[in-house]
Parts: sequence; C-alpha cells; structure tokens
Amino acid sequence: MNKEQFLKEIKGTQFEADFGNALNINNTESSRAYWNLVVSIRDCKLYSKGIKINRFFKITDVKTYFGIKGNAMAISEKLEQYRAVLTA
Repeated sequence: MNKEQFLKEIKGTQFEADFGNALNINNTESSRAYWNLVVSIRDCKLYSKGIKINRFFKITDVKTYFGIKGNAMAISEKLEQYRAVLTA
C-alpha cells in the first residue's frame, strides 16, 4: 500500500480528523490517530482470539473509526498496513 491509497481509504473518517490532535506520551509528541491505531491493532488481535478487551469494547466502533470492513483478523491486518505506511 502506498501513501495515495492510504489517504484515499481514510478520507472522511475520524481517523483522518484525529491526525491534528497531539498527545504527550512519555514526554514525546504523538498524534491521537497513531495512538488509536496502535491500540486498535492490539485490541483486534486479542478480540480475534476470543478475548474481549473490556465489557464496553465493540469491534463496530473500530470499523467506524477507521472506515473499514471485515472480521477482527482482516481489520488487524489492514491496520498493520496503515502502520507500515505511517512508519515508512
């Protein structure tokens, strides 16, 4: 996946909107979108193995935030591609 495909896929999602929001994580600036991406990858991998993160966790919230479809494994793979594009 290249940058153009990535930007086209996230167009109009909350994920795209959160890139401007900065967080201070261990005295390092990071965007809220990247934080949510990393945490969602972890959560989807655990959810695909049958572990519910907390009683309020819904996979549909992840789908809505990132604007993607599929089961938990497919979502975690797509999110890994997103992370690879952002860290390249």
